[in-house]
Amino acid sequence: MKDGVYLFDKPAGMTSRKASALTAAAWGCGRFGHCGTLDPAAAGVLPVLLGAATRLSRYLTGGEKVYSFDLVLGITTDSDDMEGSVTASADASGVDREQVEAALEGFTGTFTQRAPLFSAVRVDGVRAYRSARRGESPDMPLRSVTVGDWSVGRMEDGRIRLRARVSPGTYVRALARDIGSALGVGGAADRIVRERTGCFTLEDCSNTPDDPRSFLSMPDAVKGYPSVTLSPEDRRRVGHGQPVPGEGDGVVMLLSEDGKLLAAGRAGGGRIRPECVLEAL
Repeated sequence: MKDGVYLFDKPAGMTSRKASALTAAAWGCGRFGHCGTLDPAAAGVLPVLLGAATRLSRYLTGGEKVYSFDLVLGITTDSDDMEGSVTASADASGVDREQVEAALEGFTGTFTQRAPLFSAVRVDGVRAYRSARRGESPDMPLRSVTVGDWSVGRMEDGRIRLRARVSPGTYVRALARDIGSALGVGGAADRIVRERTGCFTLEDCSNTPDDPRSFLSMPDAVKGYPSVTLSPEDRRRVGHGQPVPGEGDGVVMLLSEDGKLLAAGRAGGGRIRPECVLEAL
């Protein structure tokens, strides 16, 4: 059994839950989770949390993400991707690259986005996709998102490959829907790939659930945060949930002298208060 984070290049056609369960079985872990759900049709970076690393979820889910996807023009679907049922179609043969690039200017920076109908967002306490499957159309909430660093790839047969950096909570399917709407022909997403989440990239991942090269120990998984090595006395304090002296501001990882991750804390006012103790003494 391992405590750590496995970086899985999830294949299209598999749920994030299934991918996490396969990984956990490969590493002999009964407790597992994942950071940032990918749609079943999407592929790419899925950090799977194993054992005690499940407690680190809040520290690994808030980073920016990079996605690439096909924008399929002239198609509108009920799921905002090519997995759904077509609700409208239009002739998109007149749309050229310059028009797409101009439309992307309206989707750069911070703006509001309406979540897709087929999503896990709760509306009046019910997952939206459950309501959608019953034929209902709940009023989907708006959320503020930030998108940038657009790149425009090959355009062929009404498809154009796009890539962008997005804030947490951004729906790529909704981007495709709204860009298509702005172009006046409708649009849907296809072949979605998450290339990066936080500091984890596709190059770090494996497309099998058991490759040791894609397994990160807990200290390695949180290397993006500042860290402090605790003395034996401070280690005892942290083990009992007590603050210790320390500089800085924000999240700090607390390590033992031999490099083991003991806790995550929050620094401020000349001390560090532990907020997630992984090893009580």
